[in-house]
Amino acid sequence: MFRKLFGYSQQKAHRLMMQVHTEGKAVVASGQREKAEFDVYRLHEHGLWAILEQD
Repeated sequence: MFRKLFGYSQQKAHRLMMQVHTEGKAVVASGQREKAEFDVYRLHEHGLWAILEQD
């Protein structure tokens, strides 16, 4: 899913997937608030749990 939504390489998508699996979470995107909100929305649309956090 990370490859499709974010255009990540297979290696990066796999690393993030494994981080979610082992640690329960991963930072999959960062940037301006509007884009981050859209990324969360897209993840929710695909049935994934996602939250927006501020640094």
